[in-house]
Amino acid sequence: MVKPIYLCSLKERVGKSFLSIGIMQKLKNDGKKVAYFKPIGIPKGAFSDKADPDVGFILSTVFITEKPYDIVSPISIPDCYYVDLIDAPKKQEDLNQIKAAYDEISKDMDYVIIEGAPSIRKFVRVGLDDLSIANVLGIKDLILIDTESSDSAIDDLFFTKNYFDFRQAKIKGMIFNKIDFDYVARIRELEENHINRYNIPIIGIIEKSLDLISPRVSEIKEAIGAEFINEPATSGLENRIEMNIIGAMNAQAALKYLRQVKKAAVVTGGDRVDLALAALDQDVSCLILTGYMQPDNVVITAANEKNIPILLSPSDTYTTIRNMERVKPGIQKDEIQMVLDLMDKFVDWNLLFN
Repeated sequence: MVKPIYLCSLKERVGKSFLSIGIMQKLKNDGKKVAYFKPIGIPKGAFSDKADPDVGFILSTVFITEKPYDIVSPISIPDCYYVDLIDAPKKQEDLNQIKAAYDEISKDMDYVIIEGAPSIRKFVRVGLDDLSIANVLGIKDLILIDTESSDSAIDDLFFTKNYFDFRQAKIKGMIFNKIDFDYVARIRELEENHINRYNIPIIGIIEKSLDLISPRVSEIKEAIGAEFINEPATSGLENRIEMNIIGAMNAQAALKYLRQVKKAAVVTGGDRVDLALAALDQDVSCLILTGYMQPDNVVITAANEKNIPILLSPSDTYTTIRNMERVKPGIQKDEIQMVLDLMDKFVDWNLLFN
């Protein structure tokens, strides 16, 4: 009989796709037959192709299947304006479609990894939330994911536990994901004094990995609609960005900060030759020039020599930074083994699979 592993969360952007990839790789390496299922996909736009980018990535990497997309992710609900685009009376039809797709994809499988909605609160209004779907699929135990590196994680757990009890569902276990290194010991302390009271095992505490959560220059380029102007530094588009620096001071003052950072994106005006050259002498991943202002040739030459991409942003500095902060880095194909290695280190597979 197939064993489902349903991943859910109280908050959004906790890394369910990341965890799905790692779990699937582990099971495949152990010789198990495993499928991936996302009942409700979230396309990028309301009127674009219905495909969910995370589903597409998984289908092109860790779950190669002949099953049609509509079996892997049967329902598509865009994030923006979804309240206006979905009809609540259509709920039963959608649930039936999800159940039929799940029955099809789980045939002859040992495990099915189910990636839940962005949050257990999502789609409650129309009756297509995670607990409603789990109930239709006959699943009573769900895995709760949390990324909170603070004591509010206990409040989240207490709230979710009470909600699950009300809905006659159960939290099989918890996975803390993307946790600050210095907070791991505190979670273990909370586990002993608080979490154990709920009889909810901690399946894993996965430490934050800058290599996996930091966006690449290419992702920032797309997010801000920038033009890449120095082709000799093309390989630098794969550089990671761990922090953003706004170059609004003079070069001498900026050096004080630049010398303390690693893998930074420096955002400044194209006319700031002094600051741009100062930044290029430090550990920066890219140079972003706002207002679509072309830099001096000396800046381009220096960037080419150091393999540092220069991006021209069409927006002002404030808008550029805001757009950069909205970037949600995705797992790349060359990082899949890194995901499994990280989970091997921090996840109790026996608790998850039993």
